[in-house]
Amino acid sequence: MFPVKRLRGQYETPIHTVSYMIKRVMDFVDFKQDNLRVLDPAVGDGVFVSELIRQGCPPASIHAYDIDPNMTPQIEGVQFKHADFLKEKNGNFDVIIGNPPYKSKRQSDYIKKNQHYLETLFNPIGIQNMYSMFVFHALQQLKPNGVLCMIVQDSFLTNVYYKKFRQYLINEVNIEEITLAPRKLFHRTKADVRSAILVLTKKEPSSPAKLVDRLRNENYADVSENKVQYLDQNKFFDLPRYNFAINVPEELFRLFSPSTKRLEHVVDGGAGISTGNDKLFLRQLSELPKDERSDWIPFYKSGGLKDGWFYQPTVYIHKDWEKQAEEHKNFLVRNKQFYYREGITCSSMGVPFSAAYLPKGALFGVNTNLFVDGEEKLYYILGYLNSNLAKYLLRKILNRTNMVTTGYVKQLPYLEGDAGKKSEVANLARNIVQSKKENIFFDSAPLEKQINQHIYAIYGVSEEAQASIEEFCGDMFELL
Repeated sequence: MFPVKRLRGQYETPIHTVSYMIKRVMDFVDFKQDNLRVLDPAVGDGVFVSELIRQGCPPASIHAYDIDPNMTPQIEGVQFKHADFLKEKNGNFDVIIGNPPYKSKRQSDYIKKNQHYLETLFNPIGIQNMYSMFVFHALQQLKPNGVLCMIVQDSFLTNVYYKKFRQYLINEVNIEEITLAPRKLFHRTKADVRSAILVLTKKEPSSPAKLVDRLRNENYADVSENKVQYLDQNKFFDLPRYNFAINVPEELFRLFSPSTKRLEHVVDGGAGISTGNDKLFLRQLSELPKDERSDWIPFYKSGGLKDGWFYQPTVYIHKDWEKQAEEHKNFLVRNKQFYYREGITCSSMGVPFSAAYLPKGALFGVNTNLFVDGEEKLYYILGYLNSNLAKYLLRKILNRTNMVTTGYVKQLPYLEGDAGKKSEVANLARNIVQSKKENIFFDSAPLEKQINQHIYAIYGVSEEAQASIEEFCGDMFELL
């Protein structure tokens, strides 16, 4: 059973992160200025307020809100009240700082109960999550040139549903800093949530945004140079859906220019069968009597996909699945024209991404499944999808969340280069698949290295950018 605070999307912020955020605010605001007004809109246990005072902010200048009637931090001199920040309109603050709740539209009872009001108020950005609404509303409550500093869930960076939110930030405020906080920052509260520190000033975009890549710990004062990038925030308009790419070599932005072909231009396919009840319709091979196995069809649903290239399916579906589908309304059939065809099946959940050969005669689930005419092109695309460049572009630019759907994969840039290099990649990929068919433990690393070098050459990636890509792919779980 989760604590009540977890259910509301509240997570206690570690003190080193709180201290860093306040120091960043002090780069823009003098705590000794007359009539200073500072707000923590979701004060919780008061850690931001206590640290503000410790760093010299007068208690009388601090305002603190919390919607929770059981939350009443006792900090002398601070102006506290129980309030729903999203319905407060008095504004005129110099600084708004804190850790807003993280709850999506699907998860939040608050959003469901107030949906009509919220849809009207937050029409410019949508009501996808509590934190994005807090950021938007906080910006409305700031004075001109005021500063917002919040630590938020990092889903806004690339998730398609936050496109309007990203567009608003690019157009309306100066993005001073986006720092990707350590992956395990909230683990002590048993929350596996990746987060980012946002520092925004309420003024027209002017100075370059400071973009700090994923940190391994809370040592914010000692960040290596290769973790930091300064970028004109208008550059984000060059990326699909205005995605916020953090510390990505700018040379790679050209791969997303309108003149560059996308994978969607050369492949078809997508999600396949969703049974609605896998326990009812799918079977492990070991569960099937030997004399009945010929009645069952291999079903690829990404469950066995780890290193990619090729794997034996872990589950099977009965050959009479169409008849069964008619009798169960939750049994969904998509992209039926591609069933039983040779193709590519991709992972969909988790941090790593990989693609595997999909043999003829099989069926597939709701992960990404791609089909193309021509064997050489199929194996070339399989090689490309398993290359470090494709993994980097997909996971660092197109989608940083844990679910990679077909729409994101199809946004990958697609180049073939000269016929010779294309054939080399296809032959190497075919070799790996055939070798793994014969021995699933085949070490494909040497051949994968060759594929990577061919893909880098085809896409014109510099050695400096290659180094960034290799570092990320070498420890993607920590660096995403």
